Amino acid sequence: MKEYLHTYLFKLSSSGVGLDFAKVTCRYGKFVIYCIIGPEDNIVHLSFASEKHERAQEQLKSLNFKVYIKKIPQKKFHFDSMFTDYFSGRLTTFPIVNESPLVPAGTDFQKRIWRHIGEIPYGSCITYQQLAHSVGSPKGQRAAARACGDNPVALIIPCHRIVAANGLGGFAGGVAIKEALLAMEHTGARLQK
Repeated sequence: MKEYLHTYLFKLSSSGVGLDFAKVTCRYGKFVIYCIIGPEDNIVHLSFASEKHERAQEQLKSLNFKVYIKKIPQKKFHFDSMFTDYFSGRLTTFPIVNESPLVPAGTDFQKRIWRHIGEIPYGSCITYQQLAHSVGSPKGQRAAARACGDNPVALIIPCHRIVAANGLGGFAGGVAIKEALLAMEHTGARLQK
């Protein structure tokens, strides 16, 4: 992962694009998201956990000393209306291409897991066991759960839709957030039928 990110950051800095990243904390009712936006105006990292957000910032800075991350207000966050629509139930799929360099920097297993998670429809859930089986690793439910926890772009790769066989399972943003997201999507999916 580090090698891919190092190459990505070096390519940006040597191409004159610059390495300014922006960070934003946005509140959508009971949901708070932490986001890092890259120099190409794409979402690099998205999390519900401030600690995970801080670790991603430090990782980027440690790989290239030219990385500068500045805070921007929510009103300048051009993805704000998209997330407002999602959290209000008006949007069920994100109309953006995931271009985070943290995704291709994942392991082959993580990338398979994340790709499959991206195919789970709004308002639906599968278990960690089903997820592992679907990527050809029938005994890899713990590894699948770890890949969910390492997901660099929550919501866009909707890992909250993966649950344990006997309950919700874990979530990097906290189980209460996972439960609220699933309830919101379940209600939205019912209303659309």
